[in-house]
Amino acid sequence: MNAESSRQGVDAVEVVGTILQAMLHLPRPTRLKEIEEATGIAAAKLHRYLVSMVRCGLVSRQEGGNRYNFGLLTYRMGQVASHDHSALSLLEPLFEKFVAQLGNPDLGQAVGVGQWVGHGATIVRWFESNAALSVRLKPGVNLSVTTSATAMLLAAYLPRERTEALVRQELVERGGGGDAEVDAVYAKYARIRKQGIASSLGSRRSGLNALSVPLFDAQGHVIAAITILGMSPLFKAEVNGSAAAMLHRLGKELSMQIGSL
Repeated sequence: MNAESSRQGVDAVEVVGTILQAMLHLPRPTRLKEIEEATGIAAAKLHRYLVSMVRCGLVSRQEGGNRYNFGLLTYRMGQVASHDHSALSLLEPLFEKFVAQLGNPDLGQAVGVGQWVGHGATIVRWFESNAALSVRLKPGVNLSVTTSATAMLLAAYLPRERTEALVRQELVERGGGGDAEVDAVYAKYARIRKQGIASSLGSRRSGLNALSVPLFDAQGHVIAAITILGMSPLFKAEVNGSAAAMLHRLGKELSMQIGSL
């Protein structure tokens, strides 16, 4: 796979996304003509897409009519996303309690909650200690799947087909991208899964180190990464250090809480 092909997508998927985005902003159930006006996609083409979207459950069609609404699959996706967000919100007091325990800089100075959103990993929530030096990063910034502890942790638990294009693209941008380098990244992912923790040194900022562990739901799926950030040389981000042990305990405790929600 070359750099150009890794950036290519599937036009049909993008059209489906455009249709769903339009339906989010239109009164529902909505007419074919209204979707056409909102998307600029010709009615004949829209109709073909909507037929397939109805078949797979993304869209429903009123019986005997030409109005469309979201389908069962779309609602189920929304429920899963809503559950993940709600579960994390319910755990906020436990995150705050944990951050309060970070009294020493060698244990880190902030805790972030990262999730895989769309085509990459990002931090969705921050909890800071009272340390004089803030290490917070802006939420919503895509993190590197080859250098960031948070992104590597999340990518490690995803199927390779969902992450390989990103891995190759990042390596190409750094002047690499060969199969051996890609395989080395996936070997690192395997070690992360085995150890249950990821580490990074100066990934986004010189001297800023991080450790990250998974948060599992009741079905054993990783729904978030819990990450401690701190400044070197005090915070070494060692996978066998004191901060790592605390983070492992937090991940297990919160995963148990998620399982009981």
